[in-house]
Amino acid sequence: MDCTKASVLMSAAVDGELSFSEEEHFLSHLSECKECSGEFDDAKKTKMIIKEKIIRFKAPQALIDSIMQLTNFDTRETEETRLYD
Repeated sequence: MDCTKASVLMSAAVDGELSFSEEEHFLSHLSECKECSGEFDDAKKTKMIIKEKIIRFKAPQALIDSIMQLTNFDTRETEETRLYD
């Protein structure tokens, strides 16, 4: 793997979204490349800082209920469409 490919995979790697094979190649590259390894460490630190600083709010139950109703409606509509197609 080269630095360009590692750079493309960096965000997915920070989020733990790489396949086993991709992660294996990515980590192998990091073990050989100080620049990419440093960039990866910085990206992980940035993610941790953001995660610590983010303010989370619980959605009001009325909003949750509305979304669930829409989701259920869309699901029923899709199932009904399949029955009549």
